[in-house]
Amino acid sequence: MTSHVSRNYARALFDLAAETSSMDAMAEDLRAARDALWGNREARDFLSNRLISRVTKKNIVRAGLQGAVDERLVTFLFLMVDRGRAGLLGEVSEEFDRLCRLAHGIRRVTVASAFPLGAEEKTLLTRALEKRLSAVVELETEVRPSLIGGVVATSEGQEIEFSIEGRLKELAEQMEKR
Repeated sequence: MTSHVSRNYARALFDLAAETSSMDAMAEDLRAARDALWGNREARDFLSNRLISRVTKKNIVRAGLQGAVDERLVTFLFLMVDRGRAGLLGEVSEEFDRLCRLAHGIRRVTVASAFPLGAEEKTLLTRALEKRLSAVVELETEVRPSLIGGVVATSEGQEIEFSIEGRLKELAEQMEKR
């Protein structure tokens, strides 16, 4: 789950990358920066430590990324350090990847079912969701034993209910209205 602040930073970087037609390259560079600076626990703790000066943190960022990533990303990371937001790099990267997927017409959909889905069921479900969402679907599945039957698909805050439990709730609501 990304915070509002992380979404704002990711959106700003995404807009910059989209303006300059460098979305995919920026996504790659951002993942590399995240892995280099955020993948290491000591580096993450160092960048998140409020007692360490911004200048020192910027020197570490520059030394760790110089020549490896777009200079605009380094400047963006400096801005995050200046604002005390370096600790959000992982969330910003995650949100940036989500924005890139959406821009390419790809949606990540999590499907919960009462039982594990077979390959054929996943294929049929993926096709149905692609048609309904008008997007390429990256399907993730999970087992939720509390479901009586059917599936519940979730993507971008949207829930698509294909379960017996959901149908029973709909019927109950209809009966209450009458």
